[in-house]
Amino acid sequence: MNRQEQQALTEWLDLHRCCAVCWWPESDWRRACEVHHIAGGAARAKGHHPKNYLRLCDRCHCVYHSGKVCGLFPDLNIGILLTAKRECDPDNYDPEFLAKLRNKKHLGKDPEPIPDYYLQERERNVCKATRTP
Repeated sequence: MNRQEQQALTEWLDLHRCCAVCWWPESDWRRACEVHHIAGGAARAKGHHPKNYLRLCDRCHCVYHSGKVCGLFPDLNIGILLTAKRECDPDNYDPEFLAKLRNKKHLGKDPEPIPDYYLQERERNVCKATRTP
């Protein structure tokens, strides 16, 4: 990652301070918030761009990469992550860009609804994030 890409990532992180799926706030140290590359693998080397970033807590990141092995949570797939990206970062939502990173015309998946479990978590996490001492 070059300096310009690092600067773009830093600026993007300043605007995205919670998990895009469950809205876990980065200020709560019990889970770490990480950067997920939507088009990962070999595409990640050329995909250091805000259009390819999604902020996930370590639990949602684990669930996405390992499925239910990470716990008894509803599975997360690329379609759900696309919906989360579209909701939390609409200016950088570009499925065509992501497909091009994989040398394809389409990602092979369209946005899917976020499971109710995570929507209910969002309600709890927003309350926790806005609670005053």
